[in-house]
Amino acid sequence: MSENRIAKESQVKEIVEKINASEALVVAEYAGLTVKETQELRKQLKEKGVELKVYKNRLVKLAMEEAGFKEINSELTGPNAFAFGMEDGISPAKVLAEFAKKHEALKLKAGTYEGKVIDLAELEVIATLPTFEEALTMLAMSMLSPLKNVSVGLNMLATEGHLEKGAEEAKPETEAKPESEAKPEEEAKPEEEVKPEEAKPETEPQEAEVTAKEETATEEVAKEEAPTTEVEEAKEGE
Repeated sequence: MSENRIAKESQVKEIVEKINASEALVVAEYAGLTVKETQELRKQLKEKGVELKVYKNRLVKLAMEEAGFKEINSELTGPNAFAFGMEDGISPAKVLAEFAKKHEALKLKAGTYEGKVIDLAELEVIATLPTFEEALTMLAMSMLSPLKNVSVGLNMLATEGHLEKGAEEAKPETEAKPESEAKPEEEAKPEEEVKPEEAKPETEPQEAEVTAKEETATEEVAKEEAPTTEVEEAKEGE
């Protein structure tokens, strides 16, 4: 076996391993990109955990057949670059699609995603999806959004003076003091012992009045009877 054949078989094996190890693969035609633009694309892809490789289409076709993605071989024409997503399946399509908007020379063609071959239309849809990190950021923002709205609202109220005004209205006229500090206006004085009044018979004034009336009546009767007695004695003397 020639060294050239051994080298080709080794390279096909390498491609198969990368296909199996990656979360997704994107095939893009890069004819027309400058060296500087290609380096910038590699840098952006690397930051997202994507490896950009250039292989001969014939070797990639052999690897695709061995990996079970031979349907993609019809797209393997012209100078192609292969982006392997080693960390997630969205970043290869997202980074390449964003870069292609500013560099028309880069054209996405097809790829693999979740174990199947996808066309350009499906690649464009995947490119709009959030990555795992972006999804976490969106989730965190959605959770913090209500708190942020409350904070902004309170800040606006404080700026307009509504909070201070509301606090003043909410204060009672006289703040309640703790029982230990509160002093009664007048200290409670012990109740004076009420001495029971000596019971006076209610009948005494009445009896005294009756007695006085009786004495008066007796005197009057005595005056009336006195002349009668003197007359009677005079008659008896005759």
